[in-house]
Amino acid sequence: MDDDTVTQLNVIRDQLHARAEELSRLKSDDDTATLMSAMAVTMEAVRSLGQKLDKLDGPQGLGGAGE
Repeated sequence: MDDDTVTQLNVIRDQLHARAEELSRLKSDDDTATLMSAMAVTMEAVRSLGQKLDKLDGPQGLGGAGE
């Protein structure tokens, strides 16, 4: 996973968390807020897994990651 993808995931995750908190405060749509929060948590997990996979794959140019 490249740095640009990680940055995009972080930005979207933060936006989803903020919007979910706003919806929860307004009590306008608890289901939507819960779904958005769950999606943000899922995005964080995907980002974290991507970073771990990058470490397992090794440095660029020594096989898998460099191909």
